[in-house]
Amino acid sequence: MKKIICIALCLVMTAGLLTGCGSKSNTSQTGTNTKSSANIPALESAAMKTNLSQDEYTLYQNIFYNGQKNDFDKKSVKKEGTFATLHDAFNNVTRYYVWGYLDNTNCCDWQWELKFDNEENIPANGSYIEVEGVYEVSTDALDGLWIINPKVTVKESYADRGYDIDMCSMSDTLQYVEIQNIVNMADYFKDKTVCGYGRMESDSSIQDAYYDSKWSVEIETDSKIPAFGTIVVFTGLCDGGMIKDCKIYQNTQY
Repeated sequence: MKKIICIALCLVMTAGLLTGCGSKSNTSQTGTNTKSSANIPALESAAMKTNLSQDEYTLYQNIFYNGQKNDFDKKSVKKEGTFATLHDAFNNVTRYYVWGYLDNTNCCDWQWELKFDNEENIPANGSYIEVEGVYEVSTDALDGLWIINPKVTVKESYADRGYDIDMCSMSDTLQYVEIQNIVNMADYFKDKTVCGYGRMESDSSIQDAYYDSKWSVEIETDSKIPAFGTIVVFTGLCDGGMIKDCKIYQNTQY
């Protein structure tokens, strides 16, 4: 029963994030750099620290899906979790998050958007951070609420992987949103290097790591194709809404 409820909640949560993407005008940006497979960094395996918190997950659900968002406006807040950068091509902005999971099944996740006024000292994606700030209800936030004036303390640093789009540092939900951007705003992401994780869906596509029919992206690869359903990490170049020059890795931590 727990698994069924968890799946349902996750699907509702991802629907909310996509609604945020589609609520504003679509702004595209054509890539100017031409890259090849030689520009794709080698993938190095290193586990990230993540925060498992039932309290954070429950709070996240209450704020965004149980009508409590306005109750937290202007309240001080303190969070711990993994840092990630989301490239929102629908709104032509870069977004930042601290995120974690409900439990170690990675079944359900939570994420809080951070609003930086000064982006000079942004931590590396995958770093484990502590954030102190203030909740603010805002139509500019992807889900209508973010943490403003965040004071970030890096508690466990992480080496930048060197990719333009680092989905290995994202929660499952954040990666879902980024994939929608890559697939539907192809010009914006053309020739961007990318890494991510998922399950083999076919010999030419990778899907969400945990749920069927949540997201899928087409790939072109010379790598040996593992059995369908195998969890993999992948790298490549974004081109035409798909991942080209894709390299597939198994048994790799991300």
